[in-house]
Amino acid sequence: MRQAKKAGRAALIVFAAFAFALFGLALSRAQSGSIQFYGPLSRVITPNGDGINDRVFFCFENPSDSGISGKIYTLLGTEVASIGARTDRTGVAGVACPASVIRAQFATWDGTADNVRVRSGLYVYRITSEDQVFSGTLLVVR
Repeated sequence: MRQAKKAGRAALIVFAAFAFALFGLALSRAQSGSIQFYGPLSRVITPNGDGINDRVFFCFENPSDSGISGKIYTLLGTEVASIGARTDRTGVAGVACPASVIRAQFATWDGTADNVRVRSGLYVYRITSEDQVFSGTLLVVR
């Protein structure tokens, strides 16, 4: 049983490496209109309650205070969660947007769907503001 679990974890790591290579999952900065999207501060989350990478933070510079909303989906397109923006510069547990961001907003997701932990795997985020859409992938590892 332990060998099967180790093999499953190894397969997940290989899949994650492949996904990173395929989707080019580097921290990116996208600008469209008045919003600058700095992407997720980490594309891998490990929501296990240890306080390290338990949630993902999406960082924005939003000088016009435009409404920001987002959704998390499975790779099959099933909606998992909705997220909204906050304006607290320091975020949760001391997480902060890059220092160059003057009017920071962030959105966060804790790796749950209806207060139930999601499975390990690749998820898609889609964040909208005004007529702008920012999207990418996240990896949840348990």
